[in-house]
Amino acid sequence: MPWTFDKSRLEVVGQLTNSEQATFDIFQNAIQSEGLHPAQAAARAGDTNYKRLLGDQFQIRLSQSSRATFLVLDDGGGNGRVEMLQLAGHT
Repeated sequence: MPWTFDKSRLEVVGQLTNSEQATFDIFQNAIQSEGLHPAQAAARAGDTNYKRLLGDQFQIRLSQSSRATFLVLDDGGGNGRVEMLQLAGHT
């Protein structure tokens, strides 16, 4: 699969609501199961406002108050890895 998903560095800073968890699950599964680029996975999850924060760090909005922050490590050949950094809370 072109894109992989890594949660080994994930820090959870709050509890997700059922709706937030569902949005995150769609995002995560689109990358893990289908190998989608994180921008495509974010689009599939709905209105997540996928955006670059700084360098390789990106975030999606799970709700008005909750975000998922991650690194997008692209090898330039259509393959890459998403490394989750923080889940819940607001960055």
